[in-house]
Amino acid sequence: MLLTLLLMDSPRPASAQSEMDPLLPSGTRTLELHVPAFQAVNEEEVLRVTVRVEGAQGPTRIFADGLPPGARWNEPARMLTFRPDFIQGGTRRDVIFTATDSHTTAQARMTLEVHDTVRPPEPRVLREESQPSGVRLTLEQVTDTWLDSPGYAGRTFPAVVTVPSAASAAYSMPVTVRLHGVGNWPPKPQQATSQFIIEPSDPDLTYWWGYSERLPRASALEGAVPPYTVRRVLALLEWVLRTYPGADPERVFIEGDSMGGAGALAVGTLYARHFAGVHATHAQTVARTHRPWRLAQLSSLWGMPEEEVPDADGLGVWSRLDMTRALRDDPEARSQFLFVEHGKDDPTIHFGSVVGPSTLTGASFYETLQQQHIGHVAVWDEGGHIEADPWLGPRWWDRGWNPRTDKHTFLKRDLAFPAFSRSSWDGYPGSGGNGYRPWRDDSGYAGDPKVPGDTGWDGDVAGMLNRSLRWDASTVVDTHGRFVLPLRAVRGPGITDSPTVDVTPRRVQRFRCLPGERIRWRFGTARGTVTAAADGSVTVPRLRLNETWMPLVLERERT
Repeated sequence: MLLTLLLMDSPRPASAQSEMDPLLPSGTRTLELHVPAFQAVNEEEVLRVTVRVEGAQGPTRIFADGLPPGARWNEPARMLTFRPDFIQGGTRRDVIFTATDSHTTAQARMTLEVHDTVRPPEPRVLREESQPSGVRLTLEQVTDTWLDSPGYAGRTFPAVVTVPSAASAAYSMPVTVRLHGVGNWPPKPQQATSQFIIEPSDPDLTYWWGYSERLPRASALEGAVPPYTVRRVLALLEWVLRTYPGADPERVFIEGDSMGGAGALAVGTLYARHFAGVHATHAQTVARTHRPWRLAQLSSLWGMPEEEVPDADGLGVWSRLDMTRALRDDPEARSQFLFVEHGKDDPTIHFGSVVGPSTLTGASFYETLQQQHIGHVAVWDEGGHIEADPWLGPRWWDRGWNPRTDKHTFLKRDLAFPAFSRSSWDGYPGSGGNGYRPWRDDSGYAGDPKVPGDTGWDGDVAGMLNRSLRWDASTVVDTHGRFVLPLRAVRGPGITDSPTVDVTPRRVQRFRCLPGERIRWRFGTARGTVTAAADGSVTVPRLRLNETWMPLVLERERT
């Protein structure tokens, strides 16, 4: 259903106000901003609100602050678009619109309410186990036709939630959604001293996505492929956030390995509005490039890749689960921060998953991270699917940084961070074979993970993209007229140079830019002007980072 409001005669125009932003001069009170006082929308429906300004003198900007996660403000069209998903109901928030011309400003408030209209069954707690630092809950999820296909609805899925006893509304803690790999259920007991841990299950090996709506009564070749498994994951998250006031909705992270890594990457990217960050290990990034027998297994759930059935948005599941397409086409996906790990001697999710080109976009996953200016850290080595690198050992790259808990470089869903790209400290992952081994469809150029130096992939045997680059999230300045974010690089043993890197602010809350807008920047003694991209993002090229904090400052050019 589509709800569209064109406010030709708004019942509550807002007159001009002065001193709304230090960038904006005060002036006569002729500017009027027409915004409805209240709007409501149902879950899974689309609301569009177009606002209007009267009395403007010269070029006029309109900013929208306090948008709900997933909402988009199209300033050139002066339109707010919001399609809340099924776990965003029962919420209300105020969106503040600010209009400014060359003389004055006007401000208006719109209360936006989301009706809770999609209500799948809540999980049932079957068992509570006390732990020294919390409680481990064993749950079951009963499905309906939202969480399952009509032919399967009514069955149950197990899940585990670990609750830290120290969490409270006054002392909230992050939430980690942990997705298991093939054969890794049930999970081992976890101590939750400083975070909530949500562990759903995917016994049908749907790669944490879903399956044909026609199963089990008909072939997967017929019908669409709703994200039933994703919905169960999000339903668990909604239950935890509503049940425990100490669970911080702004610090929800999703992680997984192998099948769980692919799920974490897909869910965390395509449903980025709910997650502060993603950690995906050994993740398949392009569904069509699975090895042959996995393609056959998934085809029994999704239909054949070459015969995919488009969904309501015009995409089939195989195309939707191409992360190079998602990061290229979806602004919400581009706002996510990704930490990914892969092994060159992994025969199960071979290294071509990150360096091979997508048949849909023509770009590899690593190339897409750089080209689309995605916030990321990427790690690779000569490890296998479960074996650590034979030279470097496990987690050789880990220097203690944790985006959940670091006092400076941390991630929150509602806080800006820098997406780094083209760092001069980056390693070279390669792009194909080095001639040592023949290509195999199931394992690429993988060698023996127990034998050092025998990989058939070219490029550096081990390396990272965006290693040791930091930002101070605790001191971000994000206003309509100015954006400030301190940056630094952490030198490791034997490193004497300072890296250069491109920097693109992501998840900007207030300093949103128009396509083509000119933005002034300065970083120490360096300064210049850049032009905002088609999606409004701003990339400052070739900044040289040092070990001491240096603020990157962005300001609008005055007109």
